[in-house]
Amino acid sequence: MTESPLQLVDINRASLEELVAIRGIGPGLAQGIIDYRPYTEINDLVRVPGINQIKLLGLMPFITIGEKKTKKAAPKAIPQPETKSAAPVTNLGHTETFVFLEDRNERQDAILIVLGGFIFGLILLMLHRSSR
Repeated sequence: MTESPLQLVDINRASLEELVAIRGIGPGLAQGIIDYRPYTEINDLVRVPGINQIKLLGLMPFITIGEKKTKKAAPKAIPQPETKSAAPVTNLGHTETFVFLEDRNERQDAILIVLGGFIFGLILLMLHRSSR
């Protein structure tokens, strides 16, 4: 089931299938959204494991709370909590490209896949050179 671009999904009433139809939400995340109901505002979605403020920005054009079913004007920016650190801070704003490596295990898996491909390539190169 695909949602039309003008149809918003009410996160307090949507079924699992309706939530999965939203770009960026899989079955596990949809179940998490259902488990943490009810929501009084869209920003409450950050309580759900797997949804941070960046992910929420990507979901905002597709979701709503309450009876409204038509698309609103451009979503407001989510206020960022102030952090005192020496590292530079980058505001992403409204962007369409996201890297969904949200926990440490996913990053480790991605690194292992890249390293495995590199090692496999080296083995093939060595076999090719030894066959000459």
